[in-house]
Amino acid sequence: MDLQNFAEKRICVAISGGVDSVVLLHYLKSQATACGFNLLAAHCEHGIRGENSLADMRFVQDFCEELGVPLVVFRADCPALAKAKKCSLETAAREFRRECFASLITDGKADFVATAHHLLDEAETVLFRLARGCSLTGAKGMGEQDGCIIRPLLGWSKEEILAYAEKNGLAYRVDESNLEREFTRNKLRLEVLPRLNEAVPGASRNLAAFARRAAEDDEVLYDLAKGMLLPLPEIIGEGFLIAFSKKAPLFNRACLLALKELGVEKDYTSAHLNAIFALQNSEKGAKIDLPRGIEAEQGKLGMFIRRKREKISVQKPQPKTFDFLGFDGGRYEVILSNEPMDCPDLWGQVLRADGDKLDGAQFRFRQDGDEIKRFGGGTKSLKKFFNEEKVPVEEREYIPLIAKGNEVLVVCGVEISEKVKVCESTKNTAYIYLKKILSNA
Repeated sequence: MDLQNFAEKRICVAISGGVDSVVLLHYLKSQATACGFNLLAAHCEHGIRGENSLADMRFVQDFCEELGVPLVVFRADCPALAKAKKCSLETAAREFRRECFASLITDGKADFVATAHHLLDEAETVLFRLARGCSLTGAKGMGEQDGCIIRPLLGWSKEEILAYAEKNGLAYRVDESNLEREFTRNKLRLEVLPRLNEAVPGASRNLAAFARRAAEDDEVLYDLAKGMLLPLPEIIGEGFLIAFSKKAPLFNRACLLALKELGVEKDYTSAHLNAIFALQNSEKGAKIDLPRGIEAEQGKLGMFIRRKREKISVQKPQPKTFDFLGFDGGRYEVILSNEPMDCPDLWGQVLRADGDKLDGAQFRFRQDGDEIKRFGGGTKSLKKFFNEEKVPVEEREYIPLIAKGNEVLVVCGVEISEKVKVCESTKNTAYIYLKKILSNA
């Protein structure tokens, strides 16, 4: 890590008293003047190990005083927190530390918090995530910087850290809980990684190198995925239109970017992403609910990821005898003309039919038993027709029809029946327009 990039910044070192954090604080202290950053330290006393924990705190206080580095101490009863939150002690302690580090930033005491993670920690993290079935994003490990958290020792091996401590005569504390094998991380560190390095020399360094390559690949994929997102106009809703793609690595990342922009940071799962990806093969208008009031909807040109809007109740009017005055269908208005015309805010297609063949028909909405003789095709149920045309499910009840009995002659905005098509003998051409009146109905 190039520490010159932190000139005039305040770096707070998270120090436990162990060899890693002691070396980190000493090393950064030696670089502070040359690189131009200001240094302070923070110690989190978890209340886990009784007198030993308090001895660690006193050691850190003495060490910081010796170096002339200001120290902030945080204290908590993590066993009690774990019981109250019904989580593991390991989780409670980790969340306590994160809250402490976040407060240093929000309270304006530091610009960055430096942690003492090193090469073995990176290898352990990658191995742990791979074993749990992570994606490429998870396999990229911790990285040297994650927002306000920096890890200056991430490229250092444990051997290099111990050698630095010995060379500079640094004393440090040993946390005996790091030797307890009931913690998952400790099992990997104490049992799995040593055996893996024995079987494959350099395995830890190779895992860390893989994490760096995964991070580079992941960054490229996310850059490509950004190009698939189109912010929605305000009239349509808050969210994004994502271009369809059969390339799951790109499509899923585009969906993640959209979800995060809408405030869904941690509530999603791989099952949500798989469901959105599968939705591409559904009929137009098919939807699924996502966390935090977000929905995905299959559109004509892509996938909508947007915040749900409150529905407006629409009163559907009674059927009306067909005429060229049109039909106010509540959500949609049918407009007719004998000549092509400029009609804004249309939904679907402009249709052309033989107006004389529509005499005696009705404007109405769908009902049981409806059938249509497809233009250029055979007769089928209206439901099957809607499915084939991928008409949005939520729109079907409100799309005006022109029909005689159960024979549908026109599905406004979608298609006409073969029976009313324009031919050489047509004298009265009807141009049929469908205008959406209520966009969020």
